[in-house]
Amino acid sequence: MKPYEQLTFRGKLRRLRGLAEDALRQFGVTAVRLKLIGTDTNLIYRVWADDGQQFALRIANPKWRGVDTAVSEALWLDALARDTDIPVPCIQRTPAGGAVVFPQAAGVPTDRHALLMSWQPGVLLGKRLTAKNVAKMGELFGKLHRHGGSWQPPEGFTIRRFDQMLSRGEPNELFAESSLAAYDAPTETLLRQMSEQVAQTYAALDPADLRVIHCDLWHDNIKIHQGQLYPFDFEDTIWGFRLHDMAMALLDLYEDVGNPEEYARLLAAFRAGYEAFLPWPEGEMELLMFGRMLWKTNWIARFWPEGLAKTAAFHANLYDHYLKTGELLPPKLPR
Repeated sequence: MKPYEQLTFRGKLRRLRGLAEDALRQFGVTAVRLKLIGTDTNLIYRVWADDGQQFALRIANPKWRGVDTAVSEALWLDALARDTDIPVPCIQRTPAGGAVVFPQAAGVPTDRHALLMSWQPGVLLGKRLTAKNVAKMGELFGKLHRHGGSWQPPEGFTIRRFDQMLSRGEPNELFAESSLAAYDAPTETLLRQMSEQVAQTYAALDPADLRVIHCDLWHDNIKIHQGQLYPFDFEDTIWGFRLHDMAMALLDLYEDVGNPEEYARLLAAFRAGYEAFLPWPEGEMELLMFGRMLWKTNWIARFWPEGLAKTAAFHANLYDHYLKTGELLPPKLPR
């Protein structure tokens, strides 16, 4: 058998399918159809079972998220299904009661883990970004934040906190020697100032506001079906702050909408929906958005250094404009 490392991308995917088949065997599910629908960080399969049920199967890459995050995700989803009316994915368990399995197959890495959950109906919310639907998104955030603030996680839940720009143990390469070589002097100065101000913003958040959050609930991690929102992809579940949780999602919303006036209209709708459940958190959300931009810049420094100069300069210019005017310009990096 040809070594896994020597396979083409397609060849790796074909062989990794064996992990999906073994995971389903461990969950006691017989698939009549198995479709690979995602490869960006993890492998995501849509599963049609012989009893008519549909599932989402995630074969997780441990270099992206560890087993502890999968366990935490399952624990919170179980609690949300029990305690709220939010239509979250239903975690499937093995006959022995396990939520996480460790599938094996010939000639592939042995360190992957898997979760199986019910398939969420509908279309991605990104295809239906009306003010009415974004208000429902605000309501969804309010419900999740209310539960995350009162729920007491059991043993086994993560202790990790997202309380700074880099919070998952990844290295900070923003000001490494190789990165500094890509910046001009004004860009470096602005990045350092941005980094310091973002750190101060996180430090100023009310510690009492810390709670369990989704941490990646942008509009395309939500489906809409018959007017109801169905959130999914709770893989990034972590302890964090409400303002951070919203900043991540609303930055993505602004990137996709592009137009400042339309973004302001949708932001107002989101806020109205949220405030039907909880008061708006204190703090300067835009600075946490800049924290996300720094995270993206750092990711590019680590994995795509040839794009670093352009990305860093773009984010630095956005920050410079924000300092001078208080206005956040459309944050999507031009192609």
